[in-house]
Amino acid sequence: MILLLASSELKAQHNKPLNLPDFQKTAYHWGFWLGYTQSSLVPTRKPDYSFNDSLIAINPISVGSFAVGPMGSVSFNENVKLRMAILLSFQDRNMDYLFYIKDTTEVFTKEIRSVYTEFPLQLKFVTNRINNVAFYATLGGKYGVDWSSNINVKEEFDYDDVLKIKRSNIAYSVGGGVDFYLQYFKFGIDLRLDMGINDVLVPNKTFYSSPLESMRTRMWQLSFTFEG
Repeated sequence: MILLLASSELKAQHNKPLNLPDFQKTAYHWGFWLGYTQSSLVPTRKPDYSFNDSLIAINPISVGSFAVGPMGSVSFNENVKLRMAILLSFQDRNMDYLFYIKDTTEVFTKEIRSVYTEFPLQLKFVTNRINNVAFYATLGGKYGVDWSSNINVKEEFDYDDVLKIKRSNIAYSVGGGVDFYLQYFKFGIDLRLDMGINDVLVPNKTFYSSPLESMRTRMWQLSFTFEG
């Protein structure tokens, strides 16, 4: 009985009609990208920092944000595509500075809020369709411009709590996901890791900057894409 039911289910799946049967034959597709992000800044401490004895740790804290924007893709063949987008990405990142002061520990938190325009460019390697589902992996990079960067704050007006971040960010990315071919559009879900390449720290002598040698970005993004 179990074998008979399993056989019937497999037959039903095999005979299931395909949604968007000619989707893979079209070279260009346009759509919309919506992403939930967890962003952080990864610091590297100076080994010879003068207050090294009292500074115990610097810990990046991820904060949930989001990214939205139009996207497009170009098909080289049914299994290899080039995906691109223009995203408005809101990224909130915190840094916890843990000090040992007067026989106790104190935590100072620095909040960093950025608004990026990002240009991700990814190669997308797609499996053959299994009915109305296909799996894929992505490999690529992105360039971002932080419009809320405080890099232009004049040094003479700096306060002790300023942590300057460069305006430009370059990162590489790896990820994977699944495409669902629905009746009127293709819906995709993927998880991606972006790791910064360039140092985004602007060194100065403020409270939060002086212990740092460099700083790079890191972001996890859960993306939802809609293509027609």
